[in-house]
Amino acid sequence: MRLIKSFGINRYSTFIHYILFVLLLYNIYLSLTLLKASSLSKTECGNEKSNASYFQLKLSNGRWDSRRMVKTFDNVVIAEQKSSGMVCLATQCSVDRLHSIVELAKNWNGSISTAIYVAGEELYYLQDYVRFLRRCYRSVRQTVTFHLALPANQFPQSTQSGFTTDQLPCHKDPVIVLSNLMNQLPENLKRWRTRMPYPQNHLRNLARLNCQTHYALVTDIDIIPSTDSAILLDTFLSERPKCLKCVYVLPTYEVHRSANSPKNVTELIKLKSTGLARYFHMEVFKLNQMPTNFLMFEKSSKKYNGLHISHKVPKYQLYYEPFYVSLNNVPSYDERFIGYGYTRNSQVYEMFAAKYQFEVLANIFTFQHSFASQKEKSHYREIQYAENLALFNKFKKEIAARYLLSHYL
Repeated sequence: MRLIKSFGINRYSTFIHYILFVLLLYNIYLSLTLLKASSLSKTECGNEKSNASYFQLKLSNGRWDSRRMVKTFDNVVIAEQKSSGMVCLATQCSVDRLHSIVELAKNWNGSISTAIYVAGEELYYLQDYVRFLRRCYRSVRQTVTFHLALPANQFPQSTQSGFTTDQLPCHKDPVIVLSNLMNQLPENLKRWRTRMPYPQNHLRNLARLNCQTHYALVTDIDIIPSTDSAILLDTFLSERPKCLKCVYVLPTYEVHRSANSPKNVTELIKLKSTGLARYFHMEVFKLNQMPTNFLMFEKSSKKYNGLHISHKVPKYQLYYEPFYVSLNNVPSYDERFIGYGYTRNSQVYEMFAAKYQFEVLANIFTFQHSFASQKEKSHYREIQYAENLALFNKFKKEIAARYLLSHYL
């Protein structure tokens, strides 16, 4: 009897162990299935097809401006070299001007934050061009971080450009490579670009606010700094006590396309003496740069070596638009100004109202590879200038009220 009971108990115990073993295997199976599903889900998310796979962006994300006219994307391609030094160069352009980044990055020799305005299928041509630049130019790959801005009514419809730069040799002229890409744009997009209201101030804010340094130099893409400007400015700023309302002007020149890029002030003045360089916008709009006083800058650069303050801008003059280094506490660019006319004027006007002091630096400068001329403006440019002039007159009244000015210019 005891044997029968013992046998029954053993059978029952074996059955229980069998059930537990089966349940254990089932739990392992479920766990593995869930892990696999989770892994697949993560893989699918990580490899989610993007409309621009080289850029780190999804068009459904981004940040709209206050009027939902422009959508911006930060850090779509990040520089390989960690941001260092005291000054970041913040610049902006449309796609067709991006070739200037090659010389700019080489001369600047420091961190660069670049905002690009791109419409429709331009996004994919831009992607191909940035791949070419980063593959072929070490300075671009290491120092330039890219951001994008897209107009609300011009998002891309297709998913690729149908063109690749991956097989292009690096000795190809970046100007020609970009021109070939732009020639392949759809005709309707080419026509739209000629009259697009270019949002310069949106782009300037996008580039400057993405600088990771205390100081920034805000330029347009074709404004090239003299050699090793970032290094010189780092030394200059590190040796000076911080001044919250001091900004440092880099005088800007136009250099003829037939001339070599000047490496220092001596070469710049020599070009000027032979008629191959002149003050920026001297023929187009002299008031744009007049308060800088280029002659004092040149005399001080000849007399003393090293980067130093040549002189202060004693008095504000309306329409002054210098390129300058400042702390990132300066007023933002007013994004109501769309298109051409009074975009940088307005920001500098507010800075003088807020009592910022402009000081001109010696032995450093910027230049543009062109002699600007009074060409006939397009009908669309004329409209933009007129609209922005009306806005600028209103803006001056707002600034006077904001800063309690007794009068305004």
